[in-house]
Amino acid sequence: MRNVFVAVLFTLSFSFTTAGAADMAMQDPAAKPAVEIHSQGIIKAWDERKVSIAHQAIPALGWPPMTMSFLLPPSPSFAVLPVGTLVDFSFLPNDGGYRLIAIAAARQ
Repeated sequence: MRNVFVAVLFTLSFSFTTAGAADMAMQDPAAKPAVEIHSQGIIKAWDERKVSIAHQAIPALGWPPMTMSFLLPPSPSFAVLPVGTLVDFSFLPNDGGYRLIAIAAARQ
């Protein structure tokens, strides 16, 4: 009788463990899609790999106004804008940095 009890207990504990593991896999925070961030700023520099922008505060990230560089996409998909241009731009986190996904002269 004791062997039957141990076998049932073992089976139940195994089934609860695997069911819990399946739920945990569904809640993986790394699987969340990146959120596109929008802001406005002034171009300070532009080269083939990155663009430096003095941007407004970005409350969604808790960032104060600052100047920072954003990576450009590998293919030349943006027309180069001159230094001093007021721009609207969007970016995503990318490998420890931030990659531009849209940039255009701001409408005034």
